[in-house]
Amino acid sequence: MAGPVRRRARVTRAWDELSATDRQVLLQAARERRRLQAERDARETALWAVRHQR
Repeated sequence: MAGPVRRRARVTRAWDELSATDRQVLLQAARERRRLQAERDARETALWAVRHQR
């Protein structure tokens, strides 16, 4: 028979210690990075399509 089940102690993460304002700033920065990356990807895809048309 297995031993007693132990509950894991809650791990404190850096995110949990940030203020709400700091979280919003980080989230906004991440959104901006994703938006810029999507724009770069779209340009690269368009260039690739033009170069590989036959």
